[in-house]
Parts: sequence; structure tokens; C-alpha cells
Amino acid sequence: MINVSTITKQSGSVLARLGKKWQFVFALTVGVVLALISWQAGVLDGSTNIFGGVSGSAVSVGGPGAAIAFGAAFIIGATMIVLPCGFPSVFAMPSILNSRRGLRQRTALSLTFLAASALPLAALGVGLSFGGDAILGLLDSMKAKMTFAVVLYSSLGILAIAYALSQLGVIHLPSLTAKLKNPDMPDQDRPYRRSLVLGSTMGAGLGIGCPMPTYYILLGWVAAAASPLYGAILLGVYGLGRVLPAVVIGALITSGMDRRKVSKNMTAFREKTDGLTNGFLTAMGSYLVVLFGGVLLYRVVTL
Repeated sequence: MINVSTITKQSGSVLARLGKKWQFVFALTVGVVLALISWQAGVLDGSTNIFGGVSGSAVSVGGPGAAIAFGAAFIIGATMIVLPCGFPSVFAMPSILNSRRGLRQRTALSLTFLAASALPLAALGVGLSFGGDAILGLLDSMKAKMTFAVVLYSSLGILAIAYALSQLGVIHLPSLTAKLKNPDMPDQDRPYRRSLVLGSTMGAGLGIGCPMPTYYILLGWVAAAASPLYGAILLGVYGLGRVLPAVVIGALITSGMDRRKVSKNMTAFREKTDGLTNGFLTAMGSYLVVLFGGVLLYRVVTL
């Protein structure tokens, strides 16, 4: 006898998978269209724009382009709060804040945690900027610099698409966060040292090793900009964005909010926004692949 309920469930799951696939195709198409529009708008025209505008006013710390970049970096960091490389920081904060009762001491512990999380990423920004500057210094011809831009940005685009495909279950990517080990925690009677160690873990460990394509694109942007001050501020702001929401949520948990309810709500929010996140990554990936791996590569070949 045919089980109608089973057939209905199977049909529903097939339609759900088909829907995700069509969303993926739609996001790919959006990225391609935006890349073609950018090409026709002259985004890659001129020697200073081979990195998509990562030059001049875009990397001037006081310029309007930098202000937009810093804001975007903070938002990208804040979105990590619902991902595996950001989620643990929410439940690290109560263990830090509960070690002291006074508002002044808890504020000092929070600031220590924020600084310890952001500084390793700021140091990474300085290192990448010097590395990018050294590489660009070795590339004396315009063709070599264009080739570097092709390899850098098209690789980041492929990585973004690969990550989106892994979220759909089409391919499997290894998890870097699974290889990270918990550090030895100082005792509760050493709250500032505990805050420093946990903050450093979130910044130097889960922060630098976070396998999110949006984060890797920030790294590529910093390397191409080749400005140490700009790189330090950009990744430092990103680091603050990663943990500042955790400080706020951790303070709410400390004041009496149900920890299980917080975890449940954050998990539900992540599930609801999964499609939007994957769509954004897919569109961004196809944009980079088409614009740099297609248009700019063609210019390199035909020079």
C-alpha cells in the first residue's frame, strides 16, 4: 500500500532542494550582471583601478571610501556572531563578567576582552599590508600587477562560491575551527588574565582562522591596499565587530537572561538567514570571478 504521507514528505524535500538550487543560480546570475555593469561603468579603467578601487582615496584613512570600508568591516564582523567561529564568544563573556560584581570592574574586563580580540587581527592587517606592498613592489610592470589582481580576486571569488556550495551540501570543505584547541584557562580568581586569554582566543584563534569568505575578501582587500595603518584599522574594526555583540549579549545573560533561550534564538536566526547569507556569498563570488577572472584576465592576455 502506498504511503501518501511518505510521498508528500519526499516531494517536499525535493522541492526544498530544488528551491535552494534555483536560489543559487539566481544569485550567480545577479553577480554576473553586476560584474558586467561594473565593467561597462569603467570600474577597471585606468591603472589605479585594477584592484577594484583599492587605491588613492579608498585607502586614505580619513577619506570617505575608507569610512565605508570600515563600516562594512564592522558589519561583516558582527554577522560572525551566529556562525561557529563567533558563537562561542557569547558564552565566554558570562564566565568573565561573573567573576566581578562592580560595574567599573566588569567594564574593565569587557574592554580587556575587546582589545585582546581586536589587536591580533589589527597586527594581521599590518603584516598583510607589508606583504602586499612587497609583492606590488616586485611587480614592476602593469601586466604583472593586473595578473596579481586576477589571481587574488578570482581565487577569493571561487572560495566564496565553494563555501556556498558546501552549505548546500554539494561539496564538503574542511572546518578550520574544528582543529582549534581550547587554551588552558586561568582560574576565576584571575579575571583579567582570563579575559585576556579568552579574548586572544577569539581574535588570534577563531578570528584569524575563521573560514568565512567575506573575511577572506577583507584579507585580500588589505593586501591589495598595501597600507599598514589602513590594514590595522580595517581588520581591527572587523575584530571589534566580531566580539562587541557578544559583550552585549553576555552582559544580558549575566543580568538574568536565560542562556538556553539566547542559544535557541541565535540558532533560529541563523537558520532563517542562511539562504540570504549563501545568496550574498554566491553573488559576490560570481562577481569577482567574472570581473577579475574574466574581464581583467582578458585584458591581461590581450596586452
